[in-house]
Amino acid sequence: MSANTTPHGGTLATDSLGMPQVIFQSISNMAPGLSVVAGLTGVAAFAGGAMPLALVLGVVLAALLVIPVIQYARRVASAGGYYTYVTRGLNPRAGLYTGWIYLLYEAASLAGTVLFFGYLLPGLLNIDFGLHVTNWMWWPATMISAGFIWFMSYRGIRISLNYSYIMGALEVLIFVVVAIWLLALHAHQSTGVVFTPKLSPTGLGGVALGVIFSFLSLTGFGAAVTLGEEARNPLKTITRSVVIAIVGIGAFYIFLGFVSVVAWGPHHMATYASSTVPFVTLVQHNLSSVWVWLLTILTLNGSLACALAIHNAQSRMLFSLGRDNLIVPKRLGITHSKYQTPYRAVHLSALVTIVGVSIAGALLGPLEGFFLFGTIATLGALAVHFAVNVSVPGYFRKIHSFNFFLHFVIPVLGALLILLPIYFSVVPLPAFPVMVAPFVALVWLVAGIFVVRSVGRRHPELLARAGMLSAADRDAGSQA
Repeated sequence: MSANTTPHGGTLATDSLGMPQVIFQSISNMAPGLSVVAGLTGVAAFAGGAMPLALVLGVVLAALLVIPVIQYARRVASAGGYYTYVTRGLNPRAGLYTGWIYLLYEAASLAGTVLFFGYLLPGLLNIDFGLHVTNWMWWPATMISAGFIWFMSYRGIRISLNYSYIMGALEVLIFVVVAIWLLALHAHQSTGVVFTPKLSPTGLGGVALGVIFSFLSLTGFGAAVTLGEEARNPLKTITRSVVIAIVGIGAFYIFLGFVSVVAWGPHHMATYASSTVPFVTLVQHNLSSVWVWLLTILTLNGSLACALAIHNAQSRMLFSLGRDNLIVPKRLGITHSKYQTPYRAVHLSALVTIVGVSIAGALLGPLEGFFLFGTIATLGALAVHFAVNVSVPGYFRKIHSFNFFLHFVIPVLGALLILLPIYFSVVPLPAFPVMVAPFVALVWLVAGIFVVRSVGRRHPELLARAGMLSAADRDAGSQA
């Protein structure tokens, strides 16, 4: 072991992050600019001209899932995030199982984002500069993305989130300005029909599938909860950050989605869905080339910031599980003595991502690989939030702070609504390769049952303290 590591665990950089950095951990994970430029093509592919309706429903679903998260965030601060929440609310087995699912969600989300960067960079160079970049350039582009996030995550959480904060705020501002300009140019095409299923190619089923990709663009709202041991005044900071992120970026998506449909043409969204970067194309046809170049830079940066936020969250989950000596090797629960980062978890996450995107990109291509990983990530996120929601009543009864509406009605309603996009992701079964995603998720879920049972049988003493090492001194309900 090198001299720069702490041999017996170490701690993360306690109290090193303020409100802006924590907010943009969530916002960057949602990748607002990237989603608007190209990521919403997944929503449009299924919902068509009803994309704004799918976005609204996605925000409503996300809002119902945010409320249970912020109820926990007001009381529990931990690098384990949802893993710790469910452990406290249900039991260690359920918490560990949630951590297992979270690993799938973040791994697929990170791989999808890195692959999309590999798809996006050559496409933008071709469109903006006419360079005729060859198709194989996706792989060097993904390696640029993977290498960047690897270095930044290793170097320190504060430096990575300062980068995300400054560039993310500029990104949101510029996109809003451009959207207002486009709406002014195409105001005559504005119509409320886009908020109904009428313009969806397959009706409500298409809207429901669109909600899946809409929700995918919003799933990063909870990324801030993994900073519970690094944020200043975490119980307040994380709660407020999650609320600000979901409200602000939810409104941003609905507005930008509406502008995109209006400017493109509500009845021509099939070509929008098949376009590489449709929002950039809109700007190219309506505004000057300066704005195209600016959006190109911001979009590429947003993709990197998103991957960085996901990587930070995933490495902290691995760190938390490693510190508890559960599922993953204990050595992952070690921090760097100088940078106070979970450097071994950072290295593992980066290496798995590089291998995964290389294989998937070679077999499917970067765009199809993105759709596959994106769907797996969404299903994983839905499963994690389902577990969080059903754990809420038990936790608040334990700490004698139960509110029937906040801690039962809303979590149960959110859990039930989660089942709808899961159902429509398999009925009818989508085209290849997206059709593979539900089966991958199912295999992972089933495998997790055996993994958790094995841990409980072989190491009952470790399972009994799952999620306790990482948050015992910050659990507001621990004294109740």
